[in-house]
Amino acid sequence: MNRINNYLKIVLLLILISISVVKYSYAQNYYVYNNVEDKKMEIKVGAWSAKLTGTLFAPSTNFTTDLADDLGFGNTKTGFYVDFNYKLSNLNTVGFSYFNVEHKAVRTLTRNITLPAEPLDVNVNSGITVFSNIRNSAFDLFYKRYLNTEQNYDFYGMIGIRFNNFKADYSSNTTPLASFEGNVPSLFLGLGGKFNIGSNLSAFYEISGLSVSLNSSSKNKFFQYNLGLGYRFTENWNLQVGYRYLSTKFEDDFNRNADLKLQGLNFGINLKF
Repeated sequence: MNRINNYLKIVLLLILISISVVKYSYAQNYYVYNNVEDKKMEIKVGAWSAKLTGTLFAPSTNFTTDLADDLGFGNTKTGFYVDFNYKLSNLNTVGFSYFNVEHKAVRTLTRNITLPAEPLDVNVNSGITVFSNIRNSAFDLFYKRYLNTEQNYDFYGMIGIRFNNFKADYSSNTTPLASFEGNVPSLFLGLGGKFNIGSNLSAFYEISGLSVSLNSSSKNKFFQYNLGLGYRFTENWNLQVGYRYLSTKFEDDFNRNADLKLQGLNFGINLKF
């Protein structure tokens, strides 16, 4: 019942934000853009080659598992992302984004460990081969307010809601050992911008975090940044190459937590229309 009430609050908040944004944007010159960003919609699709590191904490034994040293992570896997932006006016944009990255690892334990699991933490002895699967994805709804839209650069502030989905599964060959997951929505703030280096080349950045969980029992906090270069082939097509870093921590009401870091290069194609 508490979870349902929390989601109802989120829906109500989104409705109020949408009404306020649309009402405010109609007070401006509607669909008036500068000479560079003259399209109403933009979609970005790309791949993220992300390296996974981090820790897991099991409160029953006060034990911290290192994902790289204990379970064999530290590998790089390629996930995907999609980002959609819709301009309400020259200064107001709304949209959504989604990414999904999944990592697998195999390691024969060199010490006894305790894995955070539901409903109870699980002790695993040294010498057992553990097969691990960790999946992290997030769906964001956001509003961007541009503070400056000059011909050679722009700058914006951002507020949004992230629905983060984390799941970890562990097994010994075909025998399940433990499972731990969390899906906690959180409010976040961010800022970003773009600088034109030449007629077709630009540099971009975006930073977000300061997240506040919308669940009284569980928490999800994150910090991320994305920076890189974009090359415009035509008025509508753009290629981006950048570096993306994400630090996210999920903690449930029993103090079990997963502290993950994902980082690596990303490549994307932008279409404006």
